[in-house]
Amino acid sequence: MREITIKLKDKEYLDFQKISNESGLSPDEKIQEIIQYYLIIEKNRKKFTQSRLVPEF
Repeated sequence: MREITIKLKDKEYLDFQKISNESGLSPDEKIQEIIQYYLIIEKNRKKFTQSRLVPEF
């Protein structure tokens, strides 16, 4: 497992913590959720781009 360190200003962290709490997650869990969504979007974007490159007959 890798560790990622992100530096946030106090206000940014408090805003993110509030968003996380509203979702019923800790800030760490919310970051993991965001990363999972991002990976899904990127995989689908690549599939879509590749499928658009294949000529239709």
